[in-house]
This record gives sequence, structure tokens and C-alpha cells, in this order.
Amino acid sequence: MGVPESSCDLVMKGGITSGVVYPKAVVKLSQKYRFRNIGGTSAGAIAAVVTAAAEYGRTDGGFDKIEGLPKQLSATLLEKFQPHPELRPVFNLMLAAMSKGPAGTILTLLKGYLWPALVGLIPAVLVALMIPFVWHSTLAAILAVMLFVFLLVLFPVATAAFVAARDVVRRLPEADYGLCNGMTQPYTPPGHPALTEWLADTIDLVAGHSTGAPLGIKDLELRGITVRTVTTDITSHRPYVLPMENNLHYFSEREFRGLFPGRVVDAMLTTPKQGSTDLYPFKIENLPLVVVARMSLSFPALISAVPLYRNDYTLVGVDDQHKLVRCMFSDGGLSSNFPVHFFDRFLPSRPTFGISLGEYNPKQEKPGSAGETRVVLPTKATQGQLLPTRGFSGLIGFVFALFDSAKDWQDSLQSILAGYRERIATVSLKKEEGGLNLEMPPARITQLTNFGEMAGDLINSNFDLNEHKWRRYLVEVRALEEMLRDFSNAYAETPEPGSLGYSAIATDYDPSSYKDLTAEERQILRERAEAIAALGKAFQALQPLDSFANHLPTSRSRVRSVARMDY
Repeated sequence: MGVPESSCDLVMKGGITSGVVYPKAVVKLSQKYRFRNIGGTSAGAIAAVVTAAAEYGRTDGGFDKIEGLPKQLSATLLEKFQPHPELRPVFNLMLAAMSKGPAGTILTLLKGYLWPALVGLIPAVLVALMIPFVWHSTLAAILAVMLFVFLLVLFPVATAAFVAARDVVRRLPEADYGLCNGMTQPYTPPGHPALTEWLADTIDLVAGHSTGAPLGIKDLELRGITVRTVTTDITSHRPYVLPMENNLHYFSEREFRGLFPGRVVDAMLTTPKQGSTDLYPFKIENLPLVVVARMSLSFPALISAVPLYRNDYTLVGVDDQHKLVRCMFSDGGLSSNFPVHFFDRFLPSRPTFGISLGEYNPKQEKPGSAGETRVVLPTKATQGQLLPTRGFSGLIGFVFALFDSAKDWQDSLQSILAGYRERIATVSLKKEEGGLNLEMPPARITQLTNFGEMAGDLINSNFDLNEHKWRRYLVEVRALEEMLRDFSNAYAETPEPGSLGYSAIATDYDPSSYKDLTAEERQILRERAEAIAALGKAFQALQPLDSFANHLPTSRSRVRSVARMDY
């Protein structure tokens, strides 16, 4: 495949098994665009690193290799999720609860916890032994039989459920809060790798990278390719972009050898370890791509969190040895499931496409539409301005709605802004498609991959870069003007009693912090600030944009300082 003249960036949303949507979408886009920056979260992170590998190996047929992945996944998706041996009954119970109904779930529970269920039969057996002694009394016999039937059904289920709950409470934390750790388990026959090992091999296969060492971030950068994913440090309650720019964290060689193939960990041992520990700095120049993806897809309870260590210098009265804290990195979707802001510039020179996943609702179909509309790209200015409603029912539905609202609201609002929404293709999925549906039949997986192909076709045929740049230009000029006006007004304000104005703060104030700035350097900063303030003041003399606001995109954004996630 030749290298296209046009280039793009790409961001893909998380969704566990919904990630089967992405391969054919990526292949379609690769026919028109060269991928420069690729990002994603959770399942989108898997798609991001595999896409980057394919771009790395484009001339060696990288995208042709991606095209064959859906067929492979349709036959092997479930086997990628291999639970710890002691947690297999819980894993099977979870699958049954999602697909087999109450009766099937109870049978799976009893099968997985047979001995506790047999112990639960003891009260029923004791009652059965008593029945002959009360047979002379019809009422007593009937009551005894009823009690026997009740105990026969209730107690085996109750005892099995108790042991299952005990396993969850005790064993899940021991497994770092995941039924699966991504590695192939001893009960699995050869040739059936689990998720992490499969992904590590797939990355190198797609890239045509046969050096033995895993493909890494630096390898990509040498060919002008960048990958970014999101992970969530639930110990510090914050997201991180991978690869990290700070040098605060360490990884345990022993623990990582339980989470990644040996060759991956070997490639990470590039700097001396910390003293007598087995901890190595996590800031690695050529961080393997499989690590970047795996740390983003630690879906709570299903896939174990990844531990890193850092010193907590906020602790007081604690010696240095005890300031070292084990931090748990979980699914990136907990903090940013669709980081559509990745790779953005005020005025883009190339598009950053997004492929999002939504919920299908037949009530949102337009009258007269032929069949279901499962893939949408809102190219018209009037499309995509509103978020769809997502109904729920029952207490569990309410809890999940709360959880999704808390974690997704920023990504959701960003995705409907003018200058953003026309570059995001959304694939709407039904409740039995994607997500935690690990047992999807091959035909359903094939259908989802075809939806991805449709998304790629829509973007290739309908996206207009000049129209996109026009809308971003309108939005950003307005937002920047508002910011400059605010800066100018604040700079010129009369200070509160006892405080200084910003011009005096710039050069006359005696600070207690950042005291190394020289007088000359402070004067340079003041000149910059005055130039910005003058620009904002100049805008105030121009015709206000609000005078023809009805001809502009609705103002739904503002320019502000936001914390970076990579530090």
C-alpha cells in the first residue's frame, strides 16, 4: 500500500469488546490518510497501538494484516479473557448472569461451587429423614415435605452464593481487582494466548517488527508516529496520559513479569534499579506499546489493575522507606473514555477524527428511513448539537447512569461542539453488542466490524477539511477574543485595598516564590502582559461579534488553563 498524501490524527473510544468495530474503520481511513497521531482509551487504546503498528509497517502490508483481525477475533474473542484459576467460577457466573437468565445463572453457580452446594443439602436430607416419623399425621407430613422442598432449593443456592461472594471479597483484591490479568493461564492449551500476550504478538506482527524486542514509543517517533492513551491512577484519584512525562513512578520487575511477556519486561530494564529493590524507573524512552495499551484497559473487576510505585512526599513524620506507595492504575475510561481533545490545536492543519460508540435507540430513527441507522457522521452544521437521552430502569440502572455521567460528561460535551462534532463518526450499539458481551457469536462480531467499515467510508466520502477549518476558525476567533477581553479588563482593574495591580505585581512586588527571576526577566514578562492587554483593549474598539452572533456557531466553549494529564 502506498503512502497517502493527506494525513490525519485519530481518537477511538473505550468499550471493551466494542473495540471490534475499529479494525475495518482504520483500514478504510488508511486508504486516504496517513496516521500521524493516534489515541484511545481502554479498547480504543488497543485499537490505537495496533493502528500505530500498522502505520509503522504500512509498506510491509500492515493494514492488510489488520483487515484479517476481525475474522480471527470472531472465533477467539472469549478465550482472550482467561481468569485466574481460583476465580474461574466467578468469571463463569458473570458470563451466565449476562446471557443465560436466572435459571442458567443458578445452574452455573451450583456447578462452579458444587461442594458448598452439597453441604447446603444437609438440612434437606435431615428433614427427609424425619418424614417417615411424622407420616401418621397428614398435616405434619405435608409441612415436612414442604420444608424439604424449600430447603432443597434454598440452602444449596445460598451456601454456593455465600462462597462465591466470599471469593469475590477475598480473592479479587488479591488479584488486584481483576478476574483476568491478561496472561495465558496454566489450564489453557497451547496456541490460545490471553489478551496481553496476543496483543504483544499482534503489534509486532502488524508492524513487521521481528527484532525480538517489542515495538516501542521511540520506534514509532522515528517514523513520525505518536500514540497516546489514558489510564487512571485510582490511588491518586487522577488520570494520566501514557507515556508519562514525569519521572515519579517505578515498576516492579516481579509484578510486571506476571502481567507482560518476558521479552516485554526485559526491554523495560534500561536503567539501574532502585537500591536493593526490584523497582525500576517507569519513564522509559522506548516504552513498549503493549504496556501503553494494557494500562489503559484495566476494566474494573474484569481485568486487573497495573501497579506502579511512587514516593508520597505529602506524608509527614514518615521515613523515606515508608513514603513509597503502591499505586493502582485502572481503566482510562474511568476518567476520559473518549479523549477527543487529544492532539488538538487552536487552528488545525489536519483533522483529528474520532470514532465513538453510542447506544442505539429506535425512537431516534427518522421517519421513512430504510432500516436502522447505526453509523452517523454529522456533517451538516445543524446536526449533532444535542446529546441523546439514555434511559435507565431500576436501582442498578440508576447507579450505572450516575457512574457514566460522572466519568463521561466532559468528553460528551466536547464532542458536540462546532469544530468537533463534524469529525466524529458514532457507531450505535444495542445492549447485546459490544461492552461486556464476551460471548458474542461470530455473526454479531462480523456485523460490528462492518459498522466500523461504514464509519470509515462515511468519513472518507463526507468529511470536508475546509468546512471543518471554517467552523473551527469561527469558534476559536470568538473564544480567543473573549479570553483576551477578560485578560485586558482584569489587567486594568483597580486593585482591592491592600493589593497591587498586575502592572505593579509584574515588576514591583517582592515575591516569596520564583525569586530567581531577574529584574530584566520580569520586565520581559510585563511587556508580554501589556501587549496581550493592549490586544484585548483593541478588540473592545471593534464591532462586537455579538452583534451578528446569530450568524455564528453557538458559543459553548471558553479558553482556560487546564491541568495536563501527562505530568
